Amino acid sequence: FLRKEVGMKEMLELHEQEEIDKIHIDENYEVEAWCELFEVTVADLRRAIDAVGTSAMKVKYYLKKTGKLRNSSI
Repeated sequence: FLRKEVGMKEMLELHEQEEIDKIHIDENYEVEAWCELFEVTVADLRRAIDAVGTSAMKVKYYLKKTGKLRNSSI
C-alpha cells in the first residue's frame, strides 16, 4: 500500500472543485446562472438549498425529485 503525499497544488485543486460543486446563494450572478441552468425560479432554488444544502448535485436531485427541474439534459 503506497501512501501518496498530497501537495499544496493538489489541495488547491480539490478545494476549487469543491467550490465549483457548491451553489453560493449570496452571489447574485451565481444564483442567476444556476437558475438558468436548472430552469427554475430563485424561490425554487432557495427552497432546494434550504432542504439539502449548497451541493449542486444534491440540489439538482432535489429539484428533479420534486418535479421542479425543467432542464432534463443536465
